[in-house]
Amino acid sequence: MYTRQQIIKLCQRIRTKLERIYNYLVEPLYCTYYDKLPLCKLTGLNTNPRKEKIIVSLTSYPARYDTLYICIKSLLRQSMKPDNIILSIYINEMDCIPQSVLELQKYGVTILPVDENLKPHKKYYYVMQQYPDAAVITVDDDLIYDKNLVKDLYKSYKKYPYAVSARRVHKIKKDPVTGLIKPYNDWGYEHKKIRTPSFALLATGGAGALYPPHLLPKETFNSAAIQKLCLNADDIWLKFMEQKAHVPVVWVPHFPVHPYTLQATTTQALSKENCGNNQNDVYIRQLSEFYHINLADYC
Repeated sequence: MYTRQQIIKLCQRIRTKLERIYNYLVEPLYCTYYDKLPLCKLTGLNTNPRKEKIIVSLTSYPARYDTLYICIKSLLRQSMKPDNIILSIYINEMDCIPQSVLELQKYGVTILPVDENLKPHKKYYYVMQQYPDAAVITVDDDLIYDKNLVKDLYKSYKKYPYAVSARRVHKIKKDPVTGLIKPYNDWGYEHKKIRTPSFALLATGGAGALYPPHLLPKETFNSAAIQKLCLNADDIWLKFMEQKAHVPVVWVPHFPVHPYTLQATTTQALSKENCGNNQNDVYIRQLSEFYHINLADYC
């Protein structure tokens, strides 16, 4: 006989597999749709006055440039339009941006040259500092987003203005015997149980996460510390900054949890190194020692 806990875990595994099958079947259709979508069909940005601006922020690099326009097209088709879509690009990688991306500027996309190559941290680092009063939604450059991304995240933000609202979260876990934090790969992957703000949740910003204005501490923008301690893992860096400022994370339910992936980009994913080579655990240890923050205390 199965225990209740075993049945729950089995159901979770089945659901995760079904989501992956669904993604596998649907992703090619989405890619084709946005690839062929005429530019005249893009709805663009918000043109009505808003008390608080909503900015969608992302970054990219040359290996992803060929499919980047597909991702941005999906962001230009939102049911709730953002006030700006800002693409932060390292200045030495500006010259090879393809025309397919450049022509999206006429629909409101801003390409922001930046002077430091902070890798994935570029998706939030410059925009949050330049627009401190805006709600900033971070996304990745290798995903296709559904039309309600902005609307869902903003709705959650208005309900929980003191938390980071994220479409995809992992649950931090600790060993019940030793009390030590478990390896990153043993955390609760794409956790779906906790529906209220929690310090035990890690937001994966690439799937879509909204950061309210004035919520993160000044240390978030310590470039030297980022490069020394956690250059390739922005999600983990931001988690420590959130804990430092006592900011929880709330999951925003959506199916499927993970946006559709542009298959041509999967070989360059940082997640392969961070998860496959356990590099995330190195970053967590370094940040814990440097900031004296033990994630196990929050789960």
